[in-house]
Amino acid sequence: MIRLADKELRDEVVEVLSYLQSQIDGKATFAAKAKEAAELWKSKGGSDGKRAFEQVKAELEALCVYYLVCNYCEQNEANDIEHIFPKSFFPEKAFVWSNYLLACKQCNSAYKLDKIHVLDAQDEIVEVKRKQEPKTDRVAFINPRVEDPEAFLVLNMNSYMFEVVQGISKADVQKAKMTLEILQLNNRVTLIEARKSAARYYFDQLDRLRKMRQAPDKEALTVILNPEDQRFDLDVPLDVLKSEITQSYEKHIRTYQHPSVWQGIKAIKSHSHPLWTQLFADLPMALHW
Repeated sequence: MIRLADKELRDEVVEVLSYLQSQIDGKATFAAKAKEAAELWKSKGGSDGKRAFEQVKAELEALCVYYLVCNYCEQNEANDIEHIFPKSFFPEKAFVWSNYLLACKQCNSAYKLDKIHVLDAQDEIVEVKRKQEPKTDRVAFINPRVEDPEAFLVLNMNSYMFEVVQGISKADVQKAKMTLEILQLNNRVTLIEARKSAARYYFDQLDRLRKMRQAPDKEALTVILNPEDQRFDLDVPLDVLKSEITQSYEKHIRTYQHPSVWQGIKAIKSHSHPLWTQLFADLPMALHW
C-alpha cells in the first residue's frame, strides 16, 4: 500500500454526493442512517447519481497505484469502489469522496468486506458489532487516501512480507496490525510471489536502462532496444535519445505495479545488496523516482 494522491471532483459531482449524503444524515437514528446508506448505495439515487459515479470511478481509476490495479494488494484488477470506513458502520461517510478507493473483488469482497475495529481512549482494539453504532470513529485501519502507509508498514525485502514500523505509537501499531490482518497481505502466497517477481522486473528494467545509457553509439544502443522501444526517434542525437529513453523508463518505474516493492528497493536494497548498490551508483537519479 502507498499513499494515494489527492484529487478534486467536478463541482456538479460534489453536489450530487453532498445531496445523497444529506439524505442519510437527515435520518434520526443510527439504524435508519445505515439502512438509508445501503439503499442509496444500491440505487445511487437515480440517473443523476449513476452519472456522477461514472465520474467518481473514472477519477478513482486515475488514482490507482498502477493502471486499474487494486490499491490494497497492488496486484489484482480493481473493479470495486471500496468504502475505507464501511458504510454499514459509518453511514455518515457513505458518500464522502475521501472515503473511496478502487479495490479488487478479492480484497473488497473476500477479505475487507465491512470488517473494521476501532480504538478506545487507551488505544485498545474495540470490536464493532453488527447493527450497532461504533463507539468512536478512530478506526484501526490505515487509510491511504489521507495517511501514508509507509509510516506504518515496511516491506521486508528478504521475506517480501510487511512488518510494522518500529518506534511508532501504540495506536499506529494497532492500525498497522489490523490492516495486515483484515487484508491478509502477508498470508496470500500469490501476493508474496508477485512482489518477488516485481523486484526482479525492476532490476531487469534498470539494468537495461543502464546498458542503453552506457552505449557508446546508436548502433550499440539499438541492439538493446526491444520492440516496444521502437517508438523512440532514432534520428535524434545520441544524448537526446538517451535522455528520452531515461524519461520513458522513469515514467514507467514510477507507475509500475507493486510500488511498495520499489519503495523497499530504494530504502533497503540500494545500500544492502552489492548488485543493487552498483546499479544505483550507475543510475543515481533512479533513487528519486
